Amino acid sequence: MIMYNVLVLERWQRAAFLLPFIALTLAVGLALALGVSWELRDSILALLVAVLIPGLGVLLTRFGKVPVFAGILTIFGLTLALMLVGAAIALLGTRSPAPIADPWLAGADRTLPLSAMDIVMGTKQMPTWIIWATGKIYLQTGLYLFITLIWLELTNRSGTAWRMFLIWGSSFLVIMLMAFAAPALGCYSQLSDSDVAHLPQGAGRYAMRAFNNFRYAAEPTISLDVVAGVTTFPSFHTVSALLIAQAWHGVRIAGPATKLLTLAIIFSCVPMGGHYLVDLIAGFGVWWVVTLAVDRLGRPMAVGAASTVRHEAIRAIQD
Repeated sequence: MIMYNVLVLERWQRAAFLLPFIALTLAVGLALALGVSWELRDSILALLVAVLIPGLGVLLTRFGKVPVFAGILTIFGLTLALMLVGAAIALLGTRSPAPIADPWLAGADRTLPLSAMDIVMGTKQMPTWIIWATGKIYLQTGLYLFITLIWLELTNRSGTAWRMFLIWGSSFLVIMLMAFAAPALGCYSQLSDSDVAHLPQGAGRYAMRAFNNFRYAAEPTISLDVVAGVTTFPSFHTVSALLIAQAWHGVRIAGPATKLLTLAIIFSCVPMGGHYLVDLIAGFGVWWVVTLAVDRLGRPMAVGAASTVRHEAIRAIQD
């Protein structure tokens, strides 16, 4: 248990509120540079919904009304806003002038004792119910993230929730920029249709279709109400899974259960998400570096300097 004073929470919150604005500025700038237009009406409506939710949360916080509900609204809305804009940045990344990175990603994967292509082929030996469950787990990762953030707020661990959001959101932006520098289709580009015919319709293929449709579109247009992420390198699902396990660490029953869930999410990234194993390794690296940076942001305020903390409201953050 690490104790931080209220200044840590405020510092993390200020940084967290900046993330959607940084992402939106980046998305608009990239769209202009790449000649991509926006479906303004639907995009503005989607943004309004995303902005109104945390706005209501901030308003309730200002008036001191239902603080737990206010905290949930605020962090939920910021997460939703960043998901929408981040997905748009991911699509814009498919238009990157950088060469498609699959040749070197696949080559790096084949140097490992086990490659992503081997794993996809190996799933042919799995029972149908395991493949079905793996697909569901992969698609519901965002839901598990929301549930975790809400649970943290409900259990009065707002500091942990904001730390988690800041790591998640910062990792999101880092990964989007890395993906722009290394656009890739994923390991399905190295496999034939017959190799993946046993997997659920859309597994791994959806990213390839979305990637190609947007990259080679004559007049590409983005609408925030329908965007879908197509990032291959690094794996953002890996970051989310690690954060979920970290948040539930030490909780009876749920702690071990979420660790198993984390392993299932990370495994599902290959057959369901079409990731290379090097994508997962890179995702772990991003999570590690960003976690160190976020914790460094709060370290000067840690309860090591106890004289300051005695005069502050103290919040408990489970690390």
